[in-house]
Amino acid sequence: MQANAPLVSIITPVYNAERYIARCVESVRAQTYAHWEQLIVDDGSGDATAEVVARFADPRIRYFRLPHRGLTHLAETYNHALANARGALVAILEGDDFWPTAKLAEQVKVFEQPDVMLSWGRAVTVDDAGHELGWWRQPSQGTPAGRMPLATLFKLLTRKNPLTPAATVMARRSALEAIGGFHQPTDTLFVDLPTWLQLSARVDGSAVYLRRCLAYYRVHQQQTSHQRNSQMRFQHLDIVNAALRELPRDVLLKLRWSISDEHAALASASLTRGVASLNARERRAAYQHFRTTFQRSRIVREKLGAILGMVSAASGVNLFSAAEQLETRPWGESSCVIIARPVWKRESNRAGAEGRAAPAV
Repeated sequence: MQANAPLVSIITPVYNAERYIARCVESVRAQTYAHWEQLIVDDGSGDATAEVVARFADPRIRYFRLPHRGLTHLAETYNHALANARGALVAILEGDDFWPTAKLAEQVKVFEQPDVMLSWGRAVTVDDAGHELGWWRQPSQGTPAGRMPLATLFKLLTRKNPLTPAATVMARRSALEAIGGFHQPTDTLFVDLPTWLQLSARVDGSAVYLRRCLAYYRVHQQQTSHQRNSQMRFQHLDIVNAALRELPRDVLLKLRWSISDEHAALASASLTRGVASLNARERRAAYQHFRTTFQRSRIVREKLGAILGMVSAASGVNLFSAAEQLETRPWGESSCVIIARPVWKRESNRAGAEGRAAPAV
């Protein structure tokens, strides 16, 4: 490793994580890039999370226990870790997710360019036992691989959150500190989307999307994305509007924000809300949301999704599930299997469960 290799501070929020935290930590310790610290911040777990973490005799792992405050105060957990971080780069790894062994080595490289402030990649979903299910579904408008100005990323974020799951994201600590750390509007479940909106709007520089697997995202019954999926889908536009109200006029001018951008954000949000309403069997509301997308969107793929949604709402047959399964199949050159297959797949899970705040999708 180079003598000037940057230290990566890994923020790991946990709550009742005894079942998964061992695999999470092992995936960090197995990294081919060894210059890291892991800050595990416990939101007052009532299980054996602390005992499991204590078994790792590694000075790079630091454990912080806080009083239980719940998911609507998750930004406080992240900011506690950020305040104690010593690295120039910050990566996110929630306690029930884990990484392929080359994740840090692959991603740190892009920050050799001083203007790069943020990077993310793809993820493979896994089940409760860690078996691969397929690709994490990408936003409907797609994301171009490579470098883009942060202002371009901001406009992408107003429509969908391509920086998901958060376990693939790495940012400069200086960029996070420049916006006052992690953000979370009152009564919302999101930390990632509000934070990336502020960073991409207020910080100058570039973002880099790596079209390769950088994380394994676990899907299980206890996670917030499973329990509150509809609520999180509906909150996306609210969070975007809150960010727009907070940004000064000169920042919006720099971003070249326009009425057309507002219409595009509404169109994408309506598609997301249509899916949520369809899943809740609220067919009339779903049809109206899809109709708004069809009328407002200029993206062919979104218009096709809106048509599919209107047909689904009218017929009572949800056609989205089959389409999503095709999009998430784990094929292609970007598979995690090609980067590194986890060697700990044979390990058994410990009893317990973790509630979590999942990324906005």
